[in-house]
Amino acid sequence: MNSYLKPLLAVAAVVVIAVAGFAFLGRPSDSGVGGAASPARSSSPTASASPSTAPSAGALFPEWFTADSGSSGAGILPPGNATTQGFLPGSTFNVPAGWVNSTDTADFYGLFPDTPANAAENAASGNLAQEVFMGPHDSPHFVCDAWEDNRGATAAEMVAAILANKALATSEPIDVSIGGLTGKQFDVQLDPAWTDSCPGDPPTLVLGDQRTRAILLDSPDGGVIVIFVGSKHQAGHEAFLAEAMPIVESFQFDTSQ
Repeated sequence: MNSYLKPLLAVAAVVVIAVAGFAFLGRPSDSGVGGAASPARSSSPTASASPSTAPSAGALFPEWFTADSGSSGAGILPPGNATTQGFLPGSTFNVPAGWVNSTDTADFYGLFPDTPANAAENAASGNLAQEVFMGPHDSPHFVCDAWEDNRGATAAEMVAAILANKALATSEPIDVSIGGLTGKQFDVQLDPAWTDSCPGDPPTLVLGDQRTRAILLDSPDGGVIVIFVGSKHQAGHEAFLAEAMPIVESFQFDTSQ
């Protein structure tokens, strides 16, 4: 997985997406609230793209990005309607030009915009500055991999556990409905008043600047579909939300399989 969200979505069937080894929300293999001007879109993603170690046949990625082996991402997406292949196969959504599908497996689906901000962060740290990530999970881990369990059988139970997490500062959860599924949405960040450290974290690691919008949707077959709209840095996060949320809200999930 090629993003700072990596430790926020998983340990086994757990959600972990991380920044520099810090599990704020999490994904296997291995964040929000803020605002500033939106980074300028890089020139035509099709023109700037070149073949990489493509995880799916014929996939093209921005020349600055190397896809993970086995991630099955479709690469640069044409504007308009898109369909998932591995993640809840047959789910559809609408995407504008300049967006990239990095991961499409049964457990995870990732999208990110081809922007100078993402290219710069990738060059500097090997991660992404901004990304949308989702997966069906029962325990999103925020702050310190496996340090505190936010497990719940439903979105409401999961939110209750997250609100009780002293390491986090969250907005008031609201009810949402996306793609035929209902659940909860809130913004989350590391609580500035939290002074504990995560075991193994480098002492110079700055954790407080990450911002994440979390959406937890109850799945009809049990469990929760977790969606993270995350930024590694506060600057630009509100503008990223304005661009990414219409994509997320356009999803029509196929949970029949």
